[in-house]
Amino acid sequence: MPAAAKKKDPAAVALGRKGGKKGGLARAAKLTPAQRSASARKAVQARWAKSKAKRSAGYISESQIDEAAPVIDTSKKALYACLKRIKETNDEDELLRLAEQLQRIVFRRQYQNAKA
Repeated sequence: MPAAAKKKDPAAVALGRKGGKKGGLARAAKLTPAQRSASARKAVQARWAKSKAKRSAGYISESQIDEAAPVIDTSKKALYACLKRIKETNDEDELLRLAEQLQRIVFRRQYQNAKA
């Protein structure tokens, strides 16, 4: 039989959650734009490194990567076109799809800039 899970004190959980919610925002407010950019760049590099590690360990095959992640146009023209379509759309599903596309473009650009 598995060991009984330890019950957490709800008051302590609530207090920790309250402080945790404030902590991230307070830390971000104290950072300079350059520090925020460096932090974001570090996060992007960590995500790509994790993906590369899975790929090299054999969890993800190269064919799966090619199928799952088509080549993304990260030019300024593509970025502005995506922003323009976001501004013009009224469809919520289309807006979510465009937001994901925008996120991929921005993350890919950050990764490319970090490598350079």
